[in-house]
Amino acid sequence: MNRYKAIIIDDESLAIDVITHHLNRFPNFEVVGTFTDSVEAFKFLKQGHTVHLVFTDIAMPEISGIELVKLYNTNTKFIMTTSFSQYAVESFDLEVVDYLLKPISFERFCKSITRFESIQNIEDKNILEPSFFVKEGDEFIKILVKDIDYIEGLKDYVKIMMGKNYCLALKSLKSIEEVLGNYQFMRIHKSYIVPLTKISQYNGKCVIINNSEIPVGSSYRENLKVYLNKNKL
Repeated sequence: MNRYKAIIIDDESLAIDVITHHLNRFPNFEVVGTFTDSVEAFKFLKQGHTVHLVFTDIAMPEISGIELVKLYNTNTKFIMTTSFSQYAVESFDLEVVDYLLKPISFERFCKSITRFESIQNIEDKNILEPSFFVKEGDEFIKILVKDIDYIEGLKDYVKIMMGKNYCLALKSLKSIEEVLGNYQFMRIHKSYIVPLTKISQYNGKCVIINNSEIPVGSSYRENLKVYLNKNKL
């Protein structure tokens, strides 16, 4: 079971008590802070505390709930609360999780929590299985990073090899290199990028990945050797 940390922001203590009472009925949620002052809440967030979900009243003095979402542009999710229904459209334009109209019933609150967990599960899966889209002709194709065997640059195109399958995308090798830089991929030739974790052999001239020989350029050999030496027994 995933565990989540939340804070609650409202200038009415009773409203905070209601949300706290509702949230305490979910064992995988922990309230790590409550604030009647949105400035103090913003300081708390900026200090780097782990917060997955923020409940905030919209009509707060000094920093409104909407302003807070705009100021704190991170992966932290927001559920907006208010007594005024006219704020709903603007709230959803900010891609918040939900909009709760006071008084907040437990039944309606449950729907918000379910929505948050669904969004979070999708994002967690994307982190575990990173991917990106490339355009091939008129189609957009989703590429799972773990499926890539190597990428070959072909003038204005790149050829992304995935086992016996491949796709051609109108991209530069450099732009693909920037996308994959955080996933243990390395440029080993002016025309090739490979996933380091899939290299099964290196003989000084080429690497072997799934029975394919990929050449290693002379100016790229040193970086590859550094990686291999760090990971040798």
